[in-house]
Amino acid sequence: MTAGVQHTGPVRGRLLDAAQDTIEATGWSTVTMSRIAEKVGVSRQTVYNEFGTKHGLAEHLALRELDRFLGVVRDRMSGQSGLVEGIRAACEGALELGERSLLVRTIVGSLPDEHDTDFLKILTTESGEIVESAVMVVKQCVVEFYPPTPLTDAELEVAVEVVVRLVLSALTRPSKPSAEAAADIAWMVGLALAGAEART
Repeated sequence: MTAGVQHTGPVRGRLLDAAQDTIEATGWSTVTMSRIAEKVGVSRQTVYNEFGTKHGLAEHLALRELDRFLGVVRDRMSGQSGLVEGIRAACEGALELGERSLLVRTIVGSLPDEHDTDFLKILTTESGEIVESAVMVVKQCVVEFYPPTPLTDAELEVAVEVVVRLVLSALTRPSKPSAEAAADIAWMVGLALAGAEART
């Protein structure tokens, strides 16, 4: 599934909305397939057909939320004249959205020894699809808004993945204000660019 081009049918969208409303009201631990089915007015089997498991439901919620984050990233990067500043602005925008995001707050509030840690797993041990989707979009933004860069395509891929993983880490286990964390990430990108430019 590719972030930014997901197509959710009307039933699936309503089910995701119902799950999000339930999280808002009483927390992820209270979400059940039966409860979501009842809220939307469909059978429990319909919910299972759409998502397979509760963990599958969490994955779809996380990918839908990722679209929101990548929209912010693209908007922020398009508004800057240089790559380092674009990365800083994009990271800050994503981290600020994380402070307001219901799903991110749910993740941050999860404890490793809790039984229901679906979202925490999705953004940590099972983060491959999210990282891959985010890397693709951010790399496209770099190529579109800031060509050319002194990095090879392979180096750019590595640099963008590092940025994405650092942002995910800052979202799930924040240790400093968004602006400061974003500036730190941009500083590292600046060092990478300077090193690449020194080769020429």
